[in-house]
Amino acid sequence: MEGKYSASAWVLILCIATVPVHCKYHSDGEQTAPVKEKKTHLRFFLHDTISGKKPSSVMVAHANLTQGDNNPTPFGSVFVFDDPLTEGPEPTSRVIGNARGIYVSSSQGKDLSLVVYADYGFTTGKFNGSSISLFSRLPLVEAEPTHEVAVVGGRKKFRMARGFAKLKPHYFNATNVFMVVQGITEGPNAAEAWFKKLPHAKEKVTKLHFYFHDIASGKNPTAVQVAQPNATNKSPAFFGIIMMVDDPLTVRPEPTSNIMGRAQGFYGFAGMEEIELIMTMNIVFTEGEYNGSSLSILGRNPVFHRYREMPVVGGSGFFRLARGIATAKTYWVNFTSGDATVEYNIIVAHY
Repeated sequence: MEGKYSASAWVLILCIATVPVHCKYHSDGEQTAPVKEKKTHLRFFLHDTISGKKPSSVMVAHANLTQGDNNPTPFGSVFVFDDPLTEGPEPTSRVIGNARGIYVSSSQGKDLSLVVYADYGFTTGKFNGSSISLFSRLPLVEAEPTHEVAVVGGRKKFRMARGFAKLKPHYFNATNVFMVVQGITEGPNAAEAWFKKLPHAKEKVTKLHFYFHDIASGKNPTAVQVAQPNATNKSPAFFGIIMMVDDPLTVRPEPTSNIMGRAQGFYGFAGMEEIELIMTMNIVFTEGEYNGSSLSILGRNPVFHRYREMPVVGGSGFFRLARGIATAKTYWVNFTSGDATVEYNIIVAHY
């Protein structure tokens, strides 16, 4: 993939003072005075280049099953990027920052999409030294005018930021990429109008229940290994293995039950003594009233505990500005193949 994106971002900023803590790792909990949130609108262009002598995006890992795939971003590919951000669409336009992070190719079908983990850092002007953090699914849909991704945090001027960014392809050069229409079709003007209504909006709470099918075996796995260190062979907890997933979500525990979405992203084995996963996933809904919306989950998953709680840190579409709790419980597991069915209960507050 190679292209330029016009990015518009709306973020709410909540500033708090930090108090040093001495002699123990925490302070006593206390209520803080209410602070007023601010809204900031940013607009810039991102240049992502994977070709030439000086690419700004490079592949660092992929699954064995994707070797030989002509798609420039086949399922299981992991890219690290350091993309310039400019004021205008031309590469020679003034650079105002850099987008740094990881994106992964997280869909197996024709609906080519990435999951992006990025820090958009600004290096000039009033926001010099500040950044916003994005963690969201990005469908590569040529027919769509804009793509919505979740803003889940920030630094300095954007501390405790939450919001969403609208990415609009300005130029795109790809080989053998098939794109489908999916997701939010609002443009930047509609998004700004939504933010203007936010002070008068009432926060909503939504409860979700579904089953997550992680299939590592067979001819069509939905979870594939993309990397591992040499030391993993000696680890009792598979420490260091990275798995890419495009797992179906169903309304009932049977794999043949109706599919209502996908879990896309990756998880890593992050425990040295006990099998513990770090989950970085987007829950993408493909049916019903939440079709095209998503939730971002980032947290620790000690798989042998009966219940595991993970934070919901953002969302898009119907779940803009989402925050909440995801609780996982293993329904079935095959310890030989690694296949598993996990029951999820999610409760989120959103607008």
